[in-house]
Amino acid sequence: MLGRVLGWLGLADGDDGGDGGDADLDWADPATEYGGDGPRRRYTCAECGATIEGVGPDTQVECSDCDTVFKGVLVPDCAVCPDCESRIGDVAFFPETRRDTEFADCGACPYRWESDPR
Repeated sequence: MLGRVLGWLGLADGDDGGDGGDADLDWADPATEYGGDGPRRRYTCAECGATIEGVGPDTQVECSDCDTVFKGVLVPDCAVCPDCESRIGDVAFFPETRRDTEFADCGACPYRWESDPR
């Protein structure tokens, strides 16, 4: 057991006779997209009411209708699934900022994104 834990941490001496992998310890889902900015966010401009699309939690968002620039302070109305273009309404935000998306799960298709798998 200790050897399996050390192998999982990358501290094994390499004589396990296999490829070093253990299916029981493989927590990453290959169908899940990890890292990056995640799905596009859809915002409503506070100045003119236009729909704006942006990516990432701290990316500047500029309204194409009235040219108002928002410096990463808008809370997105929703996210847009990159696979099927459906609205992702159940986006979970970190409670401190409500801008940094922790995960997004599309209800219309199997797409799931997580900010960090660890």
